[in-house]
Amino acid sequence: MPGVEPTILKPSTSKVGFAPNDAAPQDTIRKLSGHYDEGLGKGEVGVGHGARKAIRAGDSASMKQFAGREVRQPRCGTVSRRIVENSIFVCCTMALTIYALVADDFRLMSTPRSADPVFNWMVVLCIVVFGIECILSVLGKADYLWSFFFWLDIISTGSLVLDITVVADTLFASQHGGSEVRGGRAAKIGAKAGRVVRVLRLVRILKLYKAYYEAKALERRKRHEKNRPGQDEDDWDDEDVDAMKEKFNQPGKESQVGKKLSELTTRRVICIIMAMMLGLQILEVDETDKAAFSSLYGAEIVWRKFTLMRENGNSSLVGEKRDAYEKSLLKYIYYHNWFAREDSEKYCPMQDCAGLYYSQLFWVGIVGSDAAEVQTYAQNASLQHSNIGAFEKEYARVDGIYNYGFMPTEAQAIIKSEWTIECQHSSDKVSRGISLLSQDIEGLVSHKVSCPQEELRSQEYMYIYPRGMTSAQLDDWYLAFYFDLRPFTRAESMYNIINTMNILILLVSVSLVFANDANRLIVHPVERMIKRVESIRDNPLIAMKMADEEFKLEEIAKARQKRAKKEYVRFILGELMQCRFCGSTDDEPMETVILEKTIIKLGSLLALGFGEAGANIIGHNMRGGDSAGVNAMIPGTRVECIIGVVRIRDFSTATEVLQSKVMTFVNQIAEVVHGVVNEFRGAPNRNSGETFLVIWRMESHESLLNPQDPTALEDKKVKLKAAGKLAGMSIVAFSKILGGLHRSPLLATYRGHPGLQYRLGANCRVNLSFGLHAGWAIEGAVGSEFKIDASYLSPNVSIATSVERATQTYGVSLMVAQSVVELCPVSVVSKCRLIDRVIITGSAAPMEIYCVDLDYRAVSVDTAEPLQIVWNTRNRFKVRQFLESERTAMQSDSFDVLELFDGDQSIRDMRRRYTVEFFQLFNMGYQNYSQGEWQVARRMLSCTRAILGTEDGPSSALLRHMEFPYKFEAPREWQGVRELVTTVAVAETS
Repeated sequence: MPGVEPTILKPSTSKVGFAPNDAAPQDTIRKLSGHYDEGLGKGEVGVGHGARKAIRAGDSASMKQFAGREVRQPRCGTVSRRIVENSIFVCCTMALTIYALVADDFRLMSTPRSADPVFNWMVVLCIVVFGIECILSVLGKADYLWSFFFWLDIISTGSLVLDITVVADTLFASQHGGSEVRGGRAAKIGAKAGRVVRVLRLVRILKLYKAYYEAKALERRKRHEKNRPGQDEDDWDDEDVDAMKEKFNQPGKESQVGKKLSELTTRRVICIIMAMMLGLQILEVDETDKAAFSSLYGAEIVWRKFTLMRENGNSSLVGEKRDAYEKSLLKYIYYHNWFAREDSEKYCPMQDCAGLYYSQLFWVGIVGSDAAEVQTYAQNASLQHSNIGAFEKEYARVDGIYNYGFMPTEAQAIIKSEWTIECQHSSDKVSRGISLLSQDIEGLVSHKVSCPQEELRSQEYMYIYPRGMTSAQLDDWYLAFYFDLRPFTRAESMYNIINTMNILILLVSVSLVFANDANRLIVHPVERMIKRVESIRDNPLIAMKMADEEFKLEEIAKARQKRAKKEYVRFILGELMQCRFCGSTDDEPMETVILEKTIIKLGSLLALGFGEAGANIIGHNMRGGDSAGVNAMIPGTRVECIIGVVRIRDFSTATEVLQSKVMTFVNQIAEVVHGVVNEFRGAPNRNSGETFLVIWRMESHESLLNPQDPTALEDKKVKLKAAGKLAGMSIVAFSKILGGLHRSPLLATYRGHPGLQYRLGANCRVNLSFGLHAGWAIEGAVGSEFKIDASYLSPNVSIATSVERATQTYGVSLMVAQSVVELCPVSVVSKCRLIDRVIITGSAAPMEIYCVDLDYRAVSVDTAEPLQIVWNTRNRFKVRQFLESERTAMQSDSFDVLELFDGDQSIRDMRRRYTVEFFQLFNMGYQNYSQGEWQVARRMLSCTRAILGTEDGPSSALLRHMEFPYKFEAPREWQGVRELVTTVAVAETS
């Protein structure tokens, strides 16, 4: 039906493959499985059939596609989500979250212990409310269970247990007994961890802010809906540009990309902050471990004992006072035993000695402004009566809560020695005393220190002096004690280095992770989309191959994931390594992924809709990136091509009989025609009712179609060989289409259609006629800015149509013009029969016309069992890949078109009745006809007309021409050429 453009209704992504109701060339499918397929049913085409299949299969993605909406959530989930998102519930959880953050500190700051039960019950209330919120979120939010925020909520809610005073006292209260100091340190570490974990509750504030933000966005969207551009009363020409931009920039629903990026960013930030807080809290030397509190108090006792001894210097109590002083000094020195830390096993076998702290005493002396007076006090302060061995026996060997420990003999000798080490304490003061580190002690002291201020850094010692003195005494003289802070400095420096490295690693990791998230979610997809667009711009027809490659990658990913799930342990480890163990596996695809796939689909649809003729239109418009305007009316391009015209016989009658089902009828035939033409490297162009225009493009060359041109011989030979292969494949393709058409069980069902039998007779069948011609054509857009068709305009298109129409005159199915036969290899030319030399409308020069003898009545309908194949996307992809491999094989130099022609069973069946004797006799008859010996030609052609058992069309056509009106007498001006007149008007264009 001219002017009608049938639309393929099948919901298929196939470009070349076969639909469930196709009548595809069965020999191609035989290569795949050795069977034939008559289709899955008749008349079940269109979107409705695809929707029914999706619903029966329970495919949620397909149901969304056909229904246009998401599957409804269960009622309990909907109710749970509404409760969680309710403004009252959100306000309650926000208030309880703020309370949970500050309540424990407020309790300690402002209330007595008697108020603790009230706070405990409030904590229990928070745990219950937050637990209910978690359960409701699990029921109402599809992506919440096992997600990152699910675990944070669980941990932060669980951390509230630490705010219950009974639990906190049990875990972190100071212990009593021999391990009191160690227990106190463990309590400090636990308290630090508790404070850090408490920060996790801040995540709830982030969630509440997000909910508030989404509510505001929804409100803006609703407000925008009330003021849609279509309801504006102002003229569009007078509308302010800024207002227009604001309308285009109105916030919409949060995208999956934005949601994912926001979630990942929040997750990374929380992890980084938690890691830094934990690192800084744990990898930090506690100032309370720097020195025992006894350092100041003990110095005060020693100072008082010493002053009492001096005040009673001439009394009878001087001996008793000295003993008391010396004992207090020994206790002070041993209590802060330097050697107990260096070698605790030897000098503190009972444990719990001074080694629990980072600083120990190593220097004792007198500091003053008068050197002579300092020397006198130092002589008086040195030990004179004490027996260190007896002291150790009395005090050091006692297994107490806190022990003094022992000292090496070298250190004991230093303690009993005179205070003779003189140092410069400051600019106006000197010091004199003893240093436990003034001598090398094997295995203990390797770096001698006599004067701390001269031989140690300021950070490596701690200066202690009595705090009970007056200012005058401090300016005059006093006892001084120096503690070794090098263990504390080393530990602090080591932790500082570790913290610095941790922060450095975290910063580098953060930058890499954030960059990776941005690249993975935005940059790389955008770059891939740009690459796709550029590829489609350069070669629009490559979009279909992109779609196949993308589908292949999707199938590989699905298979890999399926295999991984079978290996459960490896699958779980992989999920853990990629931090996906806590996320949902049914996440919706990112918009960037959808957009990328949409670009591929749009490119494929453009390639399908415009075809090879529209490739230049697509590429030209996609190159102009500076404007969104479309200019489809670009100048045409001249191409050299083989033009094929396929016509459905008795189409008008079929249209009247089939009515609305004629679309299905045409599409079933188009599936065969397009599929085989594509397989043989042709390009279906368009269908105008009953006719199909197909093109085989050749390389442009002015002398390509003129074998007598002597120029560019080498280039010409290569191009002629390629053109000859295409010409041969065009003949084979049309022959296979004819065989496949009459072999198809699906199309054979139309033979029994009552309406068609009534109009066309009992022997009616679906049939096609073909015409082939080679020449130039202008490829481009035909139409206007409202509607265009990418097609070919040329007198050669008209000639090809006339050649096809001549099939009715000559009673054959496939006719080939001289221009195509001259390109074909000799082996293929031998399959063509020269039947006339005519002048066709549109061609000034006479041309020979050939036919390929094919008796379609000799083809039997295939009765093999249909293929047990569900024509889903995967199987269609396999078919396309197979056909693509066949196309590639045809491009090789070793490919022989004749083998394909002779190897096809349907073609052999159709040519079986045509014998060598028939061809020889017809050729003699035609030569006599051409030379004007029409009486001889009459006898021979009359013989060939009946020799086959059925009437030979070309013989009858020549006999009719000689009989009417010439009575088998050639006219005097006869040159072997006649004007071909067809019974149907021929259009100038396709």
